[in-house]
Amino acid sequence: MTLGTKLNKLRTDRKLTQVQIAERLHVSQNAYNKWESDKAKPAMENLMKIADFYETDVYDLLDEKSIVQTNNDKSIGYIEGAVTINNNMSDELVDSILKNQQDITKLVESQSKLIESLLKK
Repeated sequence: MTLGTKLNKLRTDRKLTQVQIAERLHVSQNAYNKWESDKAKPAMENLMKIADFYETDVYDLLDEKSIVQTNNDKSIGYIEGAVTINNNMSDELVDSILKNQQDITKLVESQSKLIESLLKK
């Protein structure tokens, strides 16, 4: 599922218009429309606002095909901020970094579940 599809579902599930969301995020309706239709990607700052607004995690919004674009550089979003990857890096290296990030996310989730189960005992 693309970022735009996720944004559309989150918005429509709450019965809100693009104008209402755009106003609350302090962006234009046109910008939000482009994000929702996958014609553009939000900058990391806006992605974090979106995650906060929908009370979700940035990880839940992003997938392998939903990379945040900032200043024509490839960027990878994660909770603490953004790691910018120089355009001179190969696609294989970018894919490797993305896979490593996903693996770390899975490990952290597993660790959290383990800690929760230990605390219940």
